[in-house]
Amino acid sequence: MTAEHLSAREAVDAVLRDNLHGLELDPRCVEIAVFALALAAWRFPDEGGQPLGVRADMPAPNIACCGLKVAARAADWMALVPDEMPNATYLRQELRLLHDSFSQAPLLGSLLDPARSLKNDLATSSFDTLRNLLERALSTERPATLWGEGDEVQDEAWDHALTARGLLDAARLLDARYHLVVTNVPYLARGKQSDALKAFCETHYADAKNDLANVFLERCLELSQRGAAGVVQIVMPQNWLFLTSYKKQRESLLKRVQWNLLARLGEGGFDSPQAAGAFIILLTQTHASAAEAFALRGVDANGPKGAAEKAALLLDREIVSVGQKRQ
Repeated sequence: MTAEHLSAREAVDAVLRDNLHGLELDPRCVEIAVFALALAAWRFPDEGGQPLGVRADMPAPNIACCGLKVAARAADWMALVPDEMPNATYLRQELRLLHDSFSQAPLLGSLLDPARSLKNDLATSSFDTLRNLLERALSTERPATLWGEGDEVQDEAWDHALTARGLLDAARLLDARYHLVVTNVPYLARGKQSDALKAFCETHYADAKNDLANVFLERCLELSQRGAAGVVQIVMPQNWLFLTSYKKQRESLLKRVQWNLLARLGEGGFDSPQAAGAFIILLTQTHASAAEAFALRGVDANGPKGAAEKAALLLDREIVSVGQKRQ
């Protein structure tokens, strides 16, 4: 409000429209997050100190479910490319690849990357065209003939239309690049992953494949802006910092990105008893290579047993600095 000379209402709208974006695999979590953001916006005080309140023209939060299932067949998507369109054959092939990728949305969620799904250089260079075709594909997930054929069929068509809209919103968020990416990543060792998930991680994140948490670290870096403007902050297990099976990923990250702050929490970093036994770190990285004199900073809050005590210790604990290049 101060920096851009905005009213409270204008600022709330700008934050919802431009500043906050969210992706989640579970539709229920999306609903909760959207409601929480809307509630915060409704409660935000205006210049007179009164809540802004509920209003119809408030921007919809940029939060999407990336775990929805594609309903249409690949052939339905490919049929959207007219014969007279330049490079029609290649574009159809690429749409088929995009369809194959999005059909895995319930499994992969925000690991999906629309651009990565493309294999043909010619079509990849026309990604704007493909993006428009993808929007058309997702907006026509079910034939129009379904409408008006009875209440049950209408309900099914409506569900598919909502799913298509949600997938399109997710595709837009997955294709964007952000200044700050923040998350508590999912933890799942390779031995507990399904065959399909193992194959995906092996293909796209070979150095990080041993745990889904490490795969998500790489994915978060991909979603961040390249350069000093792109920062990733995540909660993840600590074992990869010393296990031999992650040596290649450690070396790669030390060369590729700046390690701004590594806070070691150890066991008891979560309040939830369901997380008992998890040994975790808080990690902040910038998506830019470290200069020769860049210092990797760390803080150790492993000692206390509870999350509240660890949080307090993080405020006062001495920060240790070492040269990243030396590491």
